[in-house]
Amino acid sequence: MLDLLEKMGEHWRAVVLAVLLHVLVAAFLIFGIQFFHDSASKGNRGRSIIEASVVQASAQSTPASSEPAQKPDQQQNEQATAEAAKKQAEAQKAARQKAQQQAAEKAAQQKAAAQQARQEAAQKAAQQAAAEKAKKQAAEQKAKQEAAQKAKQQAAQEQAEKEAAEKAKQEAAAEQARKAAQAKKQAAEKKAREEAKAKKKAAEQKAQQEAEAKKQAAEEKARKQAEAQKKAAAEKARKEAEAKKQAAEEKARKEAEAKKQAAEEKARKEAEAKKKAEAQKQAREAAAKADLQKALAQEAAGRQNAVNQKAMARYVQAIQDKVEGNWIRPPGASNISCKVKVTQLPGGQITNVQLLGSCGSAAIDRSVKQAIYKSDPLPTPPSDNLFQSEIEFTFKPDQ
Repeated sequence: MLDLLEKMGEHWRAVVLAVLLHVLVAAFLIFGIQFFHDSASKGNRGRSIIEASVVQASAQSTPASSEPAQKPDQQQNEQATAEAAKKQAEAQKAARQKAQQQAAEKAAQQKAAAQQARQEAAQKAAQQAAAEKAKKQAAEQKAKQEAAQKAKQQAAQEQAEKEAAEKAKQEAAAEQARKAAQAKKQAAEKKAREEAKAKKKAAEQKAQQEAEAKKQAAEEKARKQAEAQKKAAAEKARKEAEAKKQAAEEKARKEAEAKKQAAEEKARKEAEAKKKAEAQKQAREAAAKADLQKALAQEAAGRQNAVNQKAMARYVQAIQDKVEGNWIRPPGASNISCKVKVTQLPGGQITNVQLLGSCGSAAIDRSVKQAIYKSDPLPTPPSDNLFQSEIEFTFKPDQ
């Protein structure tokens, strides 16, 4: 019962909603049935005279009444009205049956919902019981663990107290040693302070003397600088005045000079332009004459160069022939060809012989040099302008 009340407390919104729904259904059934009954009763009362007249008309066999007989059209209308009332009563009855059926179905659904709610409440109660049991077991396990932890902590505390006692003993010894060291350190510091104080005092006296000397020197220096600055300022003012005067004079002189130079420059440029035009004319004439002379000279030089080349070739060939005539062929020497450079004096006297590459072997090289030195003096050129102090020719006696 308590579990059911707890569940209802947890789901009070659902319970209130279900109660309201039941109340609405009950009200609908009560007022709906009454409405249908009143409507049917009102319909019957409204047509009781017509039904009574119809029944009375069918019960009599002869028109014995003193009232006149009804017309056929009126009877048909009354019958149609009666049929319509009957159909309306049947429809109302069917509506009441349908409403009752829906109310019964709804009640069944509500009953099923209540049954499901009870089952869910029972299931939740079982779950809560299991949770309580698990919680109780967990509490017991936690208590056991806490007891074990407490025992462990107590043992650790005892060990810590033991270690603390040992540490306190060590700290007392260390404190005693520290105090002894501190006393020694204080004595050393006191001595050092006294020595530092004496040194500081001596240094202060020395610094004071030096500062006094520096102050006197600085004052003397400042006085001299002030005098020098005053003198320099006066000299500067004099020089500036002199410079301004000279600048004004120089400016006037330059302006006059510039005017004079401009006039002279104009005259000079006009004269130079005239002279330049004359010089250009003469230069053109001279260039034309020089070109002609140059062309004639080049033609003559070409002719002379051809003559000189032929004479030089004959001159070199004469030297080569003389050397080859004085050459003694070493045994087995053949197909010899090598370049030779000979240095000579204007009279043909040989001063140096150089082979520009080997002639084939050391013996052949020696024989060629001997032949050249044996040819001293060398043949002279046909003219002095063809003489060269160094002659290069190819030594090739087999060709």
